[in-house]
Amino acid sequence: MGRRKSGSASGLAALFILCIVSLALFTVYVKEGDCSEHGCGPLHTVQLGAAEVLRPVRGVFAAAAGPFEGAWGAAEDVVQRGDEERLRREALKNKELAAQASRLQQENQRLLELLDGQRPSYEYGPLAHVIAPVGDQFTNRVVIDVGSADGVQPEKPVIFGNNTLVGRTTEVSRHTAEVMLVTDQMFAAGVRIVPPAEFDLPSGELSTESADGGSYGEGMLRTGWEEYLGVEYVDLSSEVEKGDFVVTSGRAGEYELLFPPGLFVGTVESVSSEDIDQFKKIVVTPAVEPQDLEEVRVITDW
Repeated sequence: MGRRKSGSASGLAALFILCIVSLALFTVYVKEGDCSEHGCGPLHTVQLGAAEVLRPVRGVFAAAAGPFEGAWGAAEDVVQRGDEERLRREALKNKELAAQASRLQQENQRLLELLDGQRPSYEYGPLAHVIAPVGDQFTNRVVIDVGSADGVQPEKPVIFGNNTLVGRTTEVSRHTAEVMLVTDQMFAAGVRIVPPAEFDLPSGELSTESADGGSYGEGMLRTGWEEYLGVEYVDLSSEVEKGDFVVTSGRAGEYELLFPPGLFVGTVESVSSEDIDQFKKIVVTPAVEPQDLEEVRVITDW
């Protein structure tokens, strides 16, 4: 016990002495002032000497630490570039997902239009996709991926959307069919011209009766040698205006019911006549351009 107390007393005495010495040295160091003004005192001289002696050591440590600092900076750059690349990939992925969602929404809208426009009294073939164009400068036809195995026969109407007539089937194989489009020079259909206010586009029915039974003119739809789609043989007395609807009448010359009545074909683009003409000259804008066709349906019976 006596030794332990003696050791503690010695430690306290040593600590007290060190504090006194440190305070004395600090007082002397402060009184020496700045070397540039009064010359260097003993303590400043010792300090400068120690700095000179330790300078090479500091240089060695700085040189040794340099590669580590460079490596750390490089690592930070790699991490930063990695974060930027990750963010770029995520942004690109989000953009692709948004584009895919937009495409799916558009496709879904087209399918809904095809289904919503079905008429209860008609029978339809399955949804068909346009797989290839056919023809030359005098023909305008496409091939679809349904055929006789799907109940499709030649000379049947082909529609798009809400019962918009785009053509008729011609040659039919087991799994494909050729479609002659309304803009083909060999295509013909009996049509009537109806003001938009008097025609229910989805159902194909007249909403009101005009003086001549809902038609402001009848004729034959065809693409002539002048390469425009028009309605021929429309009487000069017919009240036809730009913007009127052109719909199937249910007959085409000597053919009865080649197309069901009320299928939408297009709109009147222009109307003209001259004194020497027997009929009005009517130019029609088709409701669907051939290059826009993707999915169609065949009316197999009505």
